[in-house]
Amino acid sequence: MPGIQIGELLVEQGVLTAQQVQHILEVQRASHRPFGDLAERLYSVSPEAIEDAWVQQYIRIAGVFDLDQQQVDVDCLRLINRRQAWQFHMLPTNRHDDNLNIATDAEHLVRAVNFVARRLDEPVCFLIAHRDQLREFLMQHYPVPEYMAAFAEQM
Repeated sequence: MPGIQIGELLVEQGVLTAQQVQHILEVQRASHRPFGDLAERLYSVSPEAIEDAWVQQYIRIAGVFDLDQQQVDVDCLRLINRRQAWQFHMLPTNRHDDNLNIATDAEHLVRAVNFVARRLDEPVCFLIAHRDQLREFLMQHYPVPEYMAAFAEQM
């Protein structure tokens, strides 16, 4: 399934022009550097704008999942503790095709990816869920007092 390119998303968001994207692609062909890295270096695009475009790209390709349709495996839940689940807004749900499926929401995808890259030593597939549904599932599987959940919302 073809996805949308980060350059297209940055044009949609008004961060770059189509001509700037073409220039970056030309430099990329010669340098083999990541598009986002070149956008930052050549046109001072902020890392946050690159991350936002990457998250949008991921969501457009993967879609948003209904957690009610996901089977939750207790062994997967044990891979992270309650603090980690709430701090990074992530819920390990199950294993499928040799990947660990972890649900998160769009706002926390980058943080969850960074955490997993440092802490888990297995292939992971991120499932994007709606924020309210993810919170509901976190409360069900990693219960905390309401004030702590509200604090985690602000992280």
